[in-house]
Formats: sequence, structure tokens, C-alpha cells
Amino acid sequence: MTPTAPKPLTPLHGAERPVYAVAGGNHVTLLLHRDDTDAALDVIDVLAQPGGGPPPHRHAFAEWFHVLDGELMISEERDGTVVCTRKLAVGDAVFVPPWTVHGTLNLSHAPARFQVVGQPAAMTGYFVEAGVRVPDERTAPDREPAGPSELGEIAARWGIEFWTGPVDKTPIR
Repeated sequence: MTPTAPKPLTPLHGAERPVYAVAGGNHVTLLLHRDDTDAALDVIDVLAQPGGGPPPHRHAFAEWFHVLDGELMISEERDGTVVCTRKLAVGDAVFVPPWTVHGTLNLSHAPARFQVVGQPAAMTGYFVEAGVRVPDERTAPDREPAGPSELGEIAARWGIEFWTGPVDKTPIR
């Protein structure tokens, strides 16, 4: 039996890229949707406003973060508390293995932009459900994105578990 050739990866271009406003005022642009990779991987672009970032969480997929603009703080669980562990600047990247409790925070006073590759793919499915579709990343949503009570249910459908323990957002230098 001859294996079937994989379908080519076709990143979305310009206006084809769906943009979602998510809780905390951030915007997520889908660059490579899970449906286009048979759920092998997905890629998103995040515009994180000052103070923005998801609650700490963990999931079955690995993530690779790459900072394009601004600063991003990575937080991880250490001895039962989620703490800031790394400060990433433009060009920096970090890999987060599956099932690692982590979070991303923009603790600066300016927006930050970063890309995330998820493998296997679940992020794009989650953000389609959790966000509100907007025309572009400068547009506020016409309604509030899903809040904490709804996010737990949506996250569970995508294999994402939110951290319920203590969090220390003290930035590292």
C-alpha cells in the first residue's frame, strides 16, 4: 500500500485570516488553522495589550512562543505557585512541553505581539469558540468575549485545564 501524500500546508493570507477578540482585550489572528493540517499543528498571532494574558493553564499540546514586538513574561508552576520565570524580548522564543502549567503575561506598558505554534493542533478550535470574530485587531468586539465561567467549559472541550492554585505576577528582571 502506497502512503497518501500529505496535503500541503497553506497558511491563510491577509483578509482570509480570522481575527478574534478574547477575554482581557487581546486579539488572536489565526495564521494556520487546525483544519488545514489535519490537526497536526496550528499557528496564531497574538496582540497582547498591557496587562493582558490568559490565566495559567496546561494542556496536551506543546507550544512554541516567538516574540515579534514588545516584551512577554512567561510564568510556570514552581512549588505549587505559578510565578514569572522568563522575560522574553523581540526575537526571543521558548518551548513549553505538553501538560506544563504556564501562562503568558504582558506586564509592560505597551502592546506585545507574539506567534504561537501548537502541536498537535487545538488552539485555533479553542479561540474560534472562546473569542468574538472582529474584522481586524484594531476593532473592539460588539459583545464581551466568553468570561471565566464559559471559558472553563470551552477549555475542557479542547483539553485545556485552567490552574486554580496561587499565582504571583511579580515580574522578573
